[in-house]
Amino acid sequence: MDDSQLRILKGLSPFSALSDTDFTKIAARGEIKHQPAGALIFKRFSHDADSHWLLTGRLNLVNDAFENRPFTETDSQTYGAVDDFQPHTVSAVCEEPCAVFALPKAVQSEIETLLEAAASTAENSLSTGNWMERLLSTPLFEFIPPTNIQALFKRFKTRQVTSGEIIIKQGDPGDFFYMIKTGAVSVHVEMNGKVNQVAKLTAGQSFGQDALVSDLPRNATVMATAPCELGMLTEADFEDLLLNPVIEVITPAEIEESVRVHGTQVQILNLYQPDEPQPEPAADELAIPFMALRNHIHELSTEIVYAVRGPASPKINLLGAYLLNEAGHTAYVLAADPA
Repeated sequence: MDDSQLRILKGLSPFSALSDTDFTKIAARGEIKHQPAGALIFKRFSHDADSHWLLTGRLNLVNDAFENRPFTETDSQTYGAVDDFQPHTVSAVCEEPCAVFALPKAVQSEIETLLEAAASTAENSLSTGNWMERLLSTPLFEFIPPTNIQALFKRFKTRQVTSGEIIIKQGDPGDFFYMIKTGAVSVHVEMNGKVNQVAKLTAGQSFGQDALVSDLPRNATVMATAPCELGMLTEADFEDLLLNPVIEVITPAEIEESVRVHGTQVQILNLYQPDEPQPEPAADELAIPFMALRNHIHELSTEIVYAVRGPASPKINLLGAYLLNEAGHTAYVLAADPA
């Protein structure tokens, strides 16, 4: 097993939540199999002693109606093991040459034991870490799988800052997501030559996500108002552990089906940039300037499901859905109209 394959495997669930030492031990219990195009990984209705993770390549999953569904490396990052059921519900066939990691199912009980021990350690740390307790109590973490939460605490890098130190500066490119472990910061926005303080944040609160999600420059300056210990996540780790589990796409057809079958109340939220002309919203849409969303987010009903429409470059639609979910709403990104 070469280093590049190990890195891919380490990024998949549940391996991403393991310590480096535990991951090395578990990975050695499995085997990477290089399969040619057309190879059958497993057959529908069969019982399998192994679980399978796709590292590279592309699979076709064939159901009992002989319908094909592709399974790619991106699906591995989202779902982990391929059709990990007993018996299998689909057949998995290599559409192109694939690298697949096979691990005996018996070993997975050992992974669960290791993760439970890590969870117990994290739980015990709450008595001395109020920032963790506050973080985990936010609505956002209802969407985050337990394995991601464990990996989150392992991947935080620590930064110490002094009172008065500028942590991020308005207009700079985004680089890290920040969690305040101890201390306090103030958030300032410069507009039309005037600087206004718009927020104060303390232990357990976070900042820096807007630029990472949207690909826009930093929209505020954040300064420490007391000595702080900060947890930092790289953009890649933020997307992997926090953004991807939170963001889902919904199509107009799925909206219609949800309304028809479940009676769900869905509101399309059309976000636009301040330098854009205000769009003429359709009858079922609510148009809001993006910069006003955070200030008015708690005025929106939590009984309504929101489908967010907006520019995809920069990714205003993704950021709008993320902020809504973070605030306790249920929000999806509305799929773009077909060309």
